Amino acid sequence: MSAVTQNATTPQVRPGHRLVPALIRWHREVTAQTVWIECPTWCSEPHHAVAQLAVEDIVHSSHAVYFGVDSIETTGMVFGLHAQIKADPQDSKPQFRQAHIVIDDGQGEDAFLTVDRADALADRLVAFAAQVRRLARTARAHQQQAEVTA
Repeated sequence: MSAVTQNATTPQVRPGHRLVPALIRWHREVTAQTVWIECPTWCSEPHHAVAQLAVEDIVHSSHAVYFGVDSIETTGMVFGLHAQIKADPQDSKPQFRQAHIVIDDGQGEDAFLTVDRADALADRLVAFAAQVRRLARTARAHQQQAEVTA
C-alpha cells in the first residue's frame, strides 16, 4: 500500500484582496465553522466575529466617514451623514456586487452611488461648502457693521 501525499497550495488571491476567516453557522447548528474568504483590502468587517448563515450572506463594508452638522439651538449634532464603501458579492444587481459608495443619513434612507456619482456628489459638496463660506462672510460683515453702528 502506498501513501498518498497531497501538496497543499496557497490559493491565488486577486490584487486588492486578502484571505480572511469568516464564521458560518448553518441554520440550527450550535457551533460555527470557519471558512476562508477573499476580502477586499478596504473591508473592515469582522467576518470572523459575527456568524452568517451562508457564505452568500457575507457583505463587505469599509469604515464609515462621518459629517455632522450642529446648531446653536441644541447640544450635539442636529443631523449627520455617514459614507462608506460596500460590496455584496452575491447580489443579483451587478452595481451592488461591485464596490460602491453608500451614504446614510441615519433615518433609514440610504443613497447607493456608483464611484462616478460619488465623485459628482463630492464636487457638489465642495461647491456647497464654498456657498456656505460666502454666506458666513456676508453674515460676519453684517454683524461687524451692526456693532460699529450700535
